[in-house]
Formats: sequence, structure tokens, C-alpha cells
Amino acid sequence: MRPFLFQLLTTGVVATNLVSCAEKGNTKVENTKPNVIILLTDDQGYGDLACTGNPYLKTPNLDKFYNDAVRLTDFHVAPVSTPTRGQLMTGLDAVRNGASSVAGFHDSSFSSYKDLEGNTHDIHYMSEFFKANGYTTGHFGKWHLGDNYPHRAMDKGFDQSLTFLGASIWQSPNDLDNDCFDDILYRNGKKERAKGYYTDVFFDETIQFIKKSVKEKKPFFTYLPTGAMHTPLFVAEKYSKPYRKLPPLTAQFYGMIANYDENIGKLDAALDHLGIKDNTIVIYMTDNGGTLGVKFYNAGMKGHKGDYYEGGHRVPCFIRWKKGIPKAGRDITGVTEIQDILPTLVDLCELEIPWKYKSDGLSLKKSILGQTQDLDKRIEVIQYRRKGLCKEYTIMQNKWRLLNGTKLYNLENDLAQKNNVIEEYPEIAARLNAYYSSWKKQVKPSEDQLTSIIVGNPKEKETKLSCFDWLNVEGKGNISQTNDIRQGMPMHGYWRIETEKAGEYEFTFRRWPKYLNLPIGSGLPIYQTEFAKQIGVTKKQYKKLDYYMWKTVCLDGLYPEGKKLPITQAELIIDGKKETYKISKKDSYVQLKKQLDKGIHNVQLNFLDQKGKILCGAYCGEAKIIN
Repeated sequence: MRPFLFQLLTTGVVATNLVSCAEKGNTKVENTKPNVIILLTDDQGYGDLACTGNPYLKTPNLDKFYNDAVRLTDFHVAPVSTPTRGQLMTGLDAVRNGASSVAGFHDSSFSSYKDLEGNTHDIHYMSEFFKANGYTTGHFGKWHLGDNYPHRAMDKGFDQSLTFLGASIWQSPNDLDNDCFDDILYRNGKKERAKGYYTDVFFDETIQFIKKSVKEKKPFFTYLPTGAMHTPLFVAEKYSKPYRKLPPLTAQFYGMIANYDENIGKLDAALDHLGIKDNTIVIYMTDNGGTLGVKFYNAGMKGHKGDYYEGGHRVPCFIRWKKGIPKAGRDITGVTEIQDILPTLVDLCELEIPWKYKSDGLSLKKSILGQTQDLDKRIEVIQYRRKGLCKEYTIMQNKWRLLNGTKLYNLENDLAQKNNVIEEYPEIAARLNAYYSSWKKQVKPSEDQLTSIIVGNPKEKETKLSCFDWLNVEGKGNISQTNDIRQGMPMHGYWRIETEKAGEYEFTFRRWPKYLNLPIGSGLPIYQTEFAKQIGVTKKQYKKLDYYMWKTVCLDGLYPEGKKLPITQAELIIDGKKETYKISKKDSYVQLKKQLDKGIHNVQLNFLDQKGKILCGAYCGEAKIIN
């Protein structure tokens, strides 16, 4: 059984002399170290590849990658997006690093965490490790670890970052017309209009970044986490057409995979052309269990995204390094987990660590290099925050899975997890439960913390506010869905704001995003996406529904009509104190100045009708210090 915190500085995992990189002065770093590319797809399950047995899909480039790689066949992530990404970047369990859920609870990692003794430990991201060792660092694609300082990729050691906000290209923090084609993205924090399909854009940016790094003779670390295959499931018709015998949403989902596979081919061709393919470590994995493809093929597993059954968290992971890994095309069958990637790369790349570092992961260098490494005794915990609570969990050891302390499965002969054998093996359940109790005690200090949105830091002069980051959400609606904003859903919540110093702060609250410049109570026209145009769906085919769900939008590509609301008042609530303001029909925002002390403040603004009924919250806005 491994210790709870695997401390690299004392266990000798890193073979190099761990002196501060700063002590080396300004000596130019020669490109002798391996380059690193991490590929992370969204909502693609273990079974969503031809090389893992899918009888419907064709993924020739990923299949070739599979054949040239070492495969972690019992590799696990969190059942949802943010926790996986936080574990990957920090090497820490999701409950420990603060990124334990998605929108509305804990949506960004802390800068530090507390241990059982109350000691504070700094959290460094993978990009910071590589940057400290002379690598140039680039992030292109989804982030989903926080849209505000200090949680953005650009704040975490990345030299370049091109991304969208929230969890998906069409979600609430983004421009309301984003539809996977020619979207508004953020380059190092500044908005710009991209040209082309978003997966193509992120791969093209990655290739350009790599070319520049090679020209400058610098080793590079590139993180390429695409938004595909997450909703809205929009893709050019030529990619989904081969799968049209399947239900439409699955055909579109598989079409996105086909487009991604094509881009893998382009990336490989670029690495070949530049002559760096052999000395580039490329890791491909996915962020959680499957979604739209699970019904048709799930590699024999039970469960899907969000579940604690195997299909919710076991995903593919292929590692290719032609120069450094002997005997490619083999499997590592022991239990491995996403937080193993950081200590493994530290070891493989012989990175020097200029700070005290602890990880919950294990270096897999021995296994990857074909040496003996016993993984059978490892015990790992899968847990994330759902509905504001960390209650459900899975404990894994070898082929044993214990769910919530009451269901025990042996995957050796029951991959589909049909037979609960806890009564037959009570001693195994007791051992795993005892481990969980001890682990839970270790992560408890961090689990009890809450993240906040910092306002007033010079590195982010104006802080973007979005309903995506509301806490204590009430009313009907989904805070992540742009469609629900368009429909004026009666949802409302508060932002947990942290002011860095006492002063006068200006808050601008909006229903519609700033760029639209629309009156608060006005409606919005139907939007015909590029996908709708490609499949021949016009605005005239729009169907008025009581509630326009994401599935309908994904099928026809029409974003719903924005609803007019009879808003006449605004109710501001700061730290429980209420104030009411009148709103005219021409007002496009409510702007207020407030004197606030340094510290944490709960800030909320609701839009009301004439009778004082809450119609919705301020879905978006900005905040800044002015004095």
C-alpha cells in the first residue's frame, strides 16, 4: 500500500540532482530533453475507439498510435471533467487539490492545500514543472479549472494559451453564438475570433507552437485538451455521414471522433516533418467515461460519465516515446490513475524540482520502460463532489472495486459489475473501507475549503462574472447552459468574491453579455448555427417549445429565441444585506459602487418584476476595484 502523499524529494523517484533551477543562472538550455505532448479528449469513453474494440468506429490514426504505444489498460480518471483535469495538472487527488466538482461548487484548484496537521503546501501545476526546466509551454483547448485569476492557464506556467471558458464552447461564460465554428476564444486572456472548426483550430495552433519551439531550439511541453467530444455535438456533415445508420446524436458524436482522428494524423505528420517524432513523448487519454456511444459499445463495462461504476472512470491511456520506451505495443495491466502522469513525466524527463513537492500519484517509469513494478497492492480512491457533497466513491485494488462501502465487485470475472460479492469477501471490503476512512481523514482539511473569485488583483484588472460560478443556486434551470440564459430561466445564486484589499469596488450586472448591448428585459432572435446551415435547417423550421433542451439544439442546430422578461427592479444582496434599484426599459446593465473590506463577500443580484418576484439572476457581469 502506498503512502497517502508520495514525496518525490525524499523517496528518490527523480534520479537527477534536485537543485533549484534558479541556481543554474541564465545558461541556455539545449534541446536534449524529450518534448512532451498531452492529448486529452472530452466525454470519449474507453469503448469509443476502434482499437479498443468498437465495431462501428473507424479511427485509423489513433489505432496506429495505439500500436506504437505502451497502453495503460486499467487507467482511471474522475467520472467528470474538472476533477480529472485538476488531478492531471497537480498530481493530487481531486478532493485535496480543490478541483473536486464542476460549475456551482468547486470549479478551480487552490493555490495551496492543507494537510492533517494544518500545514499549508503550495500547489504547482505540471506546466510550472516544465517551465522551470527550460521548456516552452503551450495550452490549446479546454481548460475548465477556473476562468479568473489566479486559476487560468496563463497564471499556471503556460507561455501561450488559447481556450474557451467554462466546460464547453457553448456554455454560459462564452459568447452566446459560439457553435464550434469561427468561435470567440481567449488568447492569453484576450478575446479573439477564430476561423474554422474548433478542434482543427486547436490542433493547428499546437502545430504552429511546436514549429516555433523547434525553430528556437527549445524543448516544449504542449497540453492539447480539446472540447470534442462534448456537446453541442456539432461537426461537419462529411464526418458524421458514415455513421448515419445510428441515432443522429451518436452519429454526430462519432463524427467528432472521426475529425479528431484526422487531426491526430496531421499532428503526427508535422512531428515527422520536423524530425522530432522519436524524441517526443505523446500521451493520449480521455477525461471521463463515455456518453453518446455507451449504448452501442462500452467494452463490456457498466456505467457512463458521472458514474462510479467502471464505465464512468476507466478510460484509454496510450504513451508513445519511440526513443525512450522499449518494446512498444504492450500493455501495463495494473491499476493506474491520472495523478500518476505528473510524477511519471518528472521521472522520464528527469526534471529538476525547485520547490518542495508532494504527489498522490506514483511514477510509472519502471513499468513504462519494461522493468518490474508491482502495482497489485496499490489502493486508489475515485471521488468527486456531486450536488455539493463528497459522499459516493469507488475504492480500487487490483481487480477489486468497492462502491460506497456496500458493493464489492471482482472484475476478474465480472467486468460488467453484476454480482455484489461483499458477503463472500467481507475481509476485502473491510480492508478497503479502512483505507478509505484513513484517506478521507487525510483530505478532509482541503475538502472543507471553498474557492473564491478574486477581485482587485493587478493581473486581472476587470474580473468576469458568470452564472457558471454561482453558488447555492436556486430556481429552475442549468447555470452552464447558454440555452437556459436565452430562455430566461428563473435561476439565481451568488458569487463568492474575495477582495484583495479594502476599497471601492464597481460591479456591473447584466442579463445579456456586454458585447450584445441589449436592454435587460429584451428578447433575442433565433440563431442559426453553422451546423444548422450544413444540414439544411432554417430559422423557419424553429419549433416553439415550453423548454428548449440541449438535445433538441444538438439535433437541429438552432439556438432558441431569447425570452423577453418584465424586469423592472434589481435586488442587490451583499453579505445578506439587501438593496433595491429601479430598472428602466432602456437599461442594459446595473452598475453599482460599493465600499468593501478586504476578505470574502457573497455577492448576488436578482432581476425582479413589478411585484418583487425574482425572474432570474444577473447571468453575467464584471467587477473591479476603482479606488
